[in-house]
Amino acid sequence: MNVFNRIRQALAAGNDPRGPRFIISRNYQIGIPFPQYDRRRPFRILRYLERQHLLQRGMLRRPRPISLKRLRQVHDPAYLQALQEPAAMESILGFRLAPGAQDGFLAFQRLMCGGTLLAARSALRRQDIAVNLGGGLHHAARDRGSGFCVFNDVALAISHVRELGHDFPILVVDLDLHDGDGTRAIFADDPTVHTFSIHNRDLGPTTATAATTVALGGGVDDDKYLAAVRTLLPPVMARVQPGLVFYLAGSDPCVDDRLGDWRITSEGMARRDQLVINLVRPRPDTVTVPTVILLAGGYGPTAWRHGAAFFSWLLTGDSRLNIPLEMELPVDHYRRLARLMKHPGLLPREEAAARQEKTAPDDWGLTEADLGGAVAAGPASGAGLFLGIFSRHGLEMMLEETGLLERLRQRGFKQLALELGLDDPLGHTLRIVSGHRSPVVVMELKLRIVREAQTGGHDLLVVEWLLLQDARPDEKSAGRPLLPGQSHPGMGLLRDMAAVLIVATERLGLDGMAFTPSHYHLARLARPQGRFPDPADEARYLAIEKAVAGLPLREASSLVAAGRITDADSGAPVLWHPRQMIIPVAPALREELHGDDFRAAVTRAGRKLSFRLVD
Repeated sequence: MNVFNRIRQALAAGNDPRGPRFIISRNYQIGIPFPQYDRRRPFRILRYLERQHLLQRGMLRRPRPISLKRLRQVHDPAYLQALQEPAAMESILGFRLAPGAQDGFLAFQRLMCGGTLLAARSALRRQDIAVNLGGGLHHAARDRGSGFCVFNDVALAISHVRELGHDFPILVVDLDLHDGDGTRAIFADDPTVHTFSIHNRDLGPTTATAATTVALGGGVDDDKYLAAVRTLLPPVMARVQPGLVFYLAGSDPCVDDRLGDWRITSEGMARRDQLVINLVRPRPDTVTVPTVILLAGGYGPTAWRHGAAFFSWLLTGDSRLNIPLEMELPVDHYRRLARLMKHPGLLPREEAAARQEKTAPDDWGLTEADLGGAVAAGPASGAGLFLGIFSRHGLEMMLEETGLLERLRQRGFKQLALELGLDDPLGHTLRIVSGHRSPVVVMELKLRIVREAQTGGHDLLVVEWLLLQDARPDEKSAGRPLLPGQSHPGMGLLRDMAAVLIVATERLGLDGMAFTPSHYHLARLARPQGRFPDPADEARYLAIEKAVAGLPLREASSLVAAGRITDADSGAPVLWHPRQMIIPVAPALREELHGDDFRAAVTRAGRKLSFRLVD
């Protein structure tokens, strides 16, 4: 059986083999201008385990990015808002990223946070060990980030565990070379979370309600390190009696780490890991304390070897080290692995098309260049920014702070995700989908910016397309009557969406928002702010509005669409003519469309108009 068939078995759903679960995603790598960081580290580990025939059917799981809603449960909203600014990320990384790469780095860390959350759920459900082949972002505090850590994945996972109703004590064993200062700060006043950290030097305050903080200094060798772990960790474990353990198994204490200042051998690293695991799993026949293992720190081309040795021992009990210095990752490895993974973000029609596309397998977005030595933006970075200014993170922040996402959740839409399309010359597309396995499109929006030269004096945000629908095939949505032009019932959120677009217009520094209402009810909902900039169009709308005055909106729009409004003089049906409508934001444009001169022009244009409703 070849290597890729074994990976296929490991990824196949339906089985639940004994042993740990491994959380991995194609986007667990991103190129950043930091040569000590090996972006292929988790994949080298996975490749080694597969070549050793250690992967069984059902062992691998793929995470989803953690939601902004969960981020706000742990991190300060003002801090999350500030992450859109390049200066904020520069203080965390030590260098400035391009706007597109910055958005990609945030997406990369959100995905790893989702991996830790999934690992925690898996460990608790199976009462076993789960490994996130990433994570360990222990420097991020509630209102700041540092040391390449933007979000604290352990704190986010603990918040989720508490949300699930688990109130048992939790132990965080942090054996990364560097101080777990962010995690300790977040739980400084929480007696139910004990943070245990042995590191080279303290990076922050060490006082906390439940913490063990040990700074050993530089130049530490095996004897000193292992003595500290052996002496200090067992009594903490016995005293805390945790219901869940997070183990940050950083490889940066190793002597060959590019950034570390310790001299721990590979054998010493292996004994350290075995000490920890033997505490959570004393004997093979005993109940394991649910444990999440995170890669945490590790720098240089050989950092992956520690993880490969650790997880080999975890799967086999064999502590002999037989790890090669290099592990090649051919492009075909990714392509074949990707072919076996279902993409949760695909819509049903796209999923069907992907199954038919036999000759063009998904390569996880990787190319030959991605696997070479050049530093690239990475598959998670995206090609640019939405409308040239909004990062994905910034868009989600805006949708949260305006309350639109929360309104969708209140209507029963779960697992909301954003999808962006930036390649269409006619505009940028934003899509919100709900659900994981069979996602439903809840909202689809296409926007473009039209500048002064094309509009005769105003910079406008133009809405080319807006779809808000409840396409769920259940009884709650299926029985509602449709408005003209609808294939599925609406959700009553058009005003909420308009509020989001007005906020976006203001942030873009534009004069107003323009759209073309395809039916009467859309123009009616845009009032009182919205105006047709042509006085003749505005007068025609007002005459139609007068003819259906007093009728419910749904009935009025249906009558207009059915041609039941006629010209009182000629008797001809008054058909709805889609014309551009503008909601002004800038004071000058607001005065232009709401001022006395415009109203007088509308009055003159409407003097000869007389429409009536025909029975």
